[in-house]
Amino acid sequence: MISGNITRFDYLLRVCVVLFAAFSPFICLLFSGYEKSLSQYWNTEAQPIFIIANSLTAYYLVGIPKWRASACCLLLVTSFSVSMYPDLHNIFAIIFFGCCIYPLYVSNNYKFCKWVYFSGLLFLPFSLLIAEIVGILAICMFHLLTLNKLYSIQKERIEIS
Repeated sequence: MISGNITRFDYLLRVCVVLFAAFSPFICLLFSGYEKSLSQYWNTEAQPIFIIANSLTAYYLVGIPKWRASACCLLLVTSFSVSMYPDLHNIFAIIFFGCCIYPLYVSNNYKFCKWVYFSGLLFLPFSLLIAEIVGILAICMFHLLTLNKLYSIQKERIEIS
C-alpha cells in the first residue's frame, strides 16, 4: 500500500485482513464470553484468534509508513503473553493505542474516525474491552475507507489512461 499499483488480489487480501481485525474481538466474545479486556482472551480458547488477528494486522500496518510504530507495538503486545509478562504486555498495549493517535490525527481524510477512536475513551471507566473494541473498529474503519479510496483512484487512473 506504500506506492505503486495494488492488484485486485492484494486489495481483496487487505480488505480481508482489515475485516478480520474488526470482527476478531466479536469472534473472541462469541467463543469465550465477556472478558475484562481483549488481552484476557490470551488465556482462553480464543487465543489463536487473538494471535492471528494481531499478527496479520501488524503485518498489514508495517507496510504503511505512518503506522509502522503501531505495527511494532502490536507485534510486541502479541509477543509478550498477558499471563507470563503482564506488565510488558500492558505497557505495549497502551503504547500501541497511543501510537495509533498520530496517524489518525495527521490524516487529511476521514477525520471522523479520529473522533470515533477518541469516543472509546468514554467507555474506559465502565469497560476496558468495549473501549478497546471501539478503538479497533475506528482504526479498521479508517483503513477500510482509505484502502477503498486508494483502490478506486487507481482504477480511475487506469481507465483514463
